[in-house]
Amino acid sequence: MKRKAFMAFVLVMALAVALSTVPVLADDVDTGVNVTGGTTTPPIIKCKWEQDTTACLEDGDPNHETPGGQFLPPGTYNGTKMVQYGVVVTDPEGVGTVSQVSVDVYHPEGPPENGSFKYQLPLDKVDKQTVGIPAFEAAWAAGLVTWNPAVFASAEEAYEDIADELDKCTADVYMTQEVLSYHQPCGNYTVMADACDTGNAWASEGGTDLENFFTYVCVPGFEIDFTALNYGNATVCVEKLIAGDTVFDDPPAPAPDPNRATVRNIGNTDIKLNVHQDDMGFGFSGPPENPDWNVEYDARMGSNDTNKVYYDPCETVELPNKLPLCNTEELDFSIHIEKSSYGAHTGVMTIGCVAVPFDDP
Repeated sequence: MKRKAFMAFVLVMALAVALSTVPVLADDVDTGVNVTGGTTTPPIIKCKWEQDTTACLEDGDPNHETPGGQFLPPGTYNGTKMVQYGVVVTDPEGVGTVSQVSVDVYHPEGPPENGSFKYQLPLDKVDKQTVGIPAFEAAWAAGLVTWNPAVFASAEEAYEDIADELDKCTADVYMTQEVLSYHQPCGNYTVMADACDTGNAWASEGGTDLENFFTYVCVPGFEIDFTALNYGNATVCVEKLIAGDTVFDDPPAPAPDPNRATVRNIGNTDIKLNVHQDDMGFGFSGPPENPDWNVEYDARMGSNDTNKVYYDPCETVELPNKLPLCNTEELDFSIHIEKSSYGAHTGVMTIGCVAVPFDDP
C-alpha cells in the first residue's frame, strides 16, 4: 500500500474508533398510559404489625422469642395499655390514590367476649423518612411484622420488596395507636387491615387485605385495701368473725377499722384467691408430724356462706369462688381459739391468687 493511501486508512480507522467512544447524549423510548374514569385496581397491603410503647416494642416478650406482639397489661386499677398499629400499603395505580387505611380489632375467641368486635381504627399516613421506615425496620428486626402471603412467597422476598418500595416512594406507611383497658380479657386479639382507594376499591375485594393477631398476655393480679387484720378481743372456744365490705378504701389501712376488708381484680384474667397464716404463737399439741393446732381460721370471699373455707395454721387454702375481671368483693375472716393463755398474739397472713379459665365456674 502506498504511503498516502496507508495514512488515509489509518486516519479513517482512528476517526471510526473516536466516534464509537463518543457518549450518547440523547435516546428515545416509547411511552404509554391508559386513562380511566377512576381507579380500577384496589390497594395492596404488603405487611402490618403491632407494637407497644416500650423500648423493646413488646414488653411481654422482650427477647422476641415468639413471632408477633406480646403485650403485658398495666396491672393497675383503671390502668391502660397503649398498642400501636402499623401498615404498609401500595396501589398499582399510584400510592397517591389510597384514600383510607383502617384496622378492625376483635376480642379473643371463647369466653367472656367470644371473638366479638372491639373497635375499628383509622390509620394516618406518616412521614416515611423520620417515622415510617424506622418503625418498619425496628418492627421487622423484632419479629413483629406479618407479611402478606397473597403477595409474597417468602419473608426474604417480602422484606426486599417492601424496603425497596418504601425507598422508591411507591408505598406508604400508615400508623395509629389505641389503648386496651386493664380488665380487657387476655388472649389473642385478631387484627384485620383493609385499605380503600379513591375509586372505592378495597384491598379486601382483591384479596390483598391482611389479618394477624397480637397477644394480651394473661397476668393475674389483685389488690386489697387493708394492711393488717385485727381480730380484736376473742374468747377461747368462741369463733370471732371479722366482716369485710365491697367498698374499696383508699389509702389502705388496717381492717376492720378503719377499712373493712375488700379485694378487687386488677389483672386481665379471672382469679381465685388463696390464704396462708402462721399460728400467731398459739402452738399445737401432739407430734410435729401431725400437729393438733390450738387455733383454727376461716376465710370467705363474698357473703355466701357456702364459700367459707376452714384451715389450720401453716397450710395454704384456695377459696372456691372466683373473682372475675374488674370485680370487687368483700373478704370475711374468723378465728377460733381452742386453747390459750391470756394475752396478745401476733402473726402473718399471706394472700395470693392464681389465674383460672374464663369458662371455669
